[in-house]
Amino acid sequence: MDLQFLGGASEVGSLGLVIRDQGRTLLFDYGLTPTDPPTYPRPAPTNVDVAFLSHAHLDHSGMTPLLSRLPKARLIATPVTIAVADLLTKDALKVARLEGYLAPYTPSDIHSLHAKFTAVGRHDTFRHRGIEVEFTPAGHIPGASMVLYRGEKDVLFTGDLQTIPTHLVGGAEPLECDVLVMESTYSGREHPDRRETERRFRDKIEATIERGGKAIVPAFAVGRAQEVLMTLASTGFEVYLDGMARSVNEIYEAAPEYLADARRFRRALDGVHVVEHPGDRRKALREAEVIVTTGGMLDGGPVLYYVGELYRDANSSIYLTGFQVEGSNGRQLLDHGTLTIDDTVIHPSCEVEKFDFSAHAGHSDLVRVAKESRAETVVLMHGDQRDALRAALEPTCRVVLPENGKAFAL
Repeated sequence: MDLQFLGGASEVGSLGLVIRDQGRTLLFDYGLTPTDPPTYPRPAPTNVDVAFLSHAHLDHSGMTPLLSRLPKARLIATPVTIAVADLLTKDALKVARLEGYLAPYTPSDIHSLHAKFTAVGRHDTFRHRGIEVEFTPAGHIPGASMVLYRGEKDVLFTGDLQTIPTHLVGGAEPLECDVLVMESTYSGREHPDRRETERRFRDKIEATIERGGKAIVPAFAVGRAQEVLMTLASTGFEVYLDGMARSVNEIYEAAPEYLADARRFRRALDGVHVVEHPGDRRKALREAEVIVTTGGMLDGGPVLYYVGELYRDANSSIYLTGFQVEGSNGRQLLDHGTLTIDDTVIHPSCEVEKFDFSAHAGHSDLVRVAKESRAETVVLMHGDQRDALRAALEPTCRVVLPENGKAFAL
């Protein structure tokens, strides 16, 4: 059995793993990194038999439309993942067009991929010509799965992993396997207590409102926006929602079995004012106390409109809820207190703070997952600080730190 990463081995983004075993070629995830400009993984082998998609975020799904050009490849995922990945890849094409990037695929590729998708349930097993793969929930976002391939050795591919239950989804449970291919995004780092983070987030918004300001909450459309809305449910705040999260909400509402509490989710959405048209944004500016909007890193989307209107208001706030990658507008705001909008650098007077709403497992939870898997070999991927996890795990198992493009045998 040979493994080879096309991307995402030692960095967070552009994940793609090829497993060659018993004459089969399998692909696990195939993503891009939405930097400026985007970065891409290595080309997928033309002889891929079956591809599996752990979840819909672009760094895992963003290159899957290219699989429609391969002669044999089928793409297997949960129906929620299929629906959201379709939404995100179409949006990636739109962004490429607006920003002048050379898109890696066409609308026809996205359409053609539909014929190659096979939907599986959250606890289903996929079987095809001797290939057997089990799906099980990974936490993280609705529809996210860990994928267990039963071959010469049992290999568990975690995708992105969260073991702690959130408002939106339950936590993942460790599975036993021979080889664990595990994300390591938060190797060496722990998350603060989630309940305390949520309490502080609500308290800061309340303080913003009391001083006469508005809270702008940039949030990723898939998972983070919904988590934030559920955190704000029952607060009585006037909450407005703008951006792609509206479409994602509809997908989640249509698949209640993928949510931790579908009734609570619907009640949370019932209390939110949705910005349906650009003209509604003036109303949001007048009436909202909290504006939850994409994009989560302030690099594009409706958030730039609201920031552009409110950045001079010292009573207002910008509360970031997600990781801000190097080179993003959000990271620029955190590090230097500035933003670049339409090639103009501005200095917001708003209060700025970041809250940890991460959907990834922290270091100690990753260690627990690895140890409870009883894996002989742990392959650490999708992280740029993997040494801390390796040090914690090496006394009990073999740890592999793969590099992109370099095949290795198990």
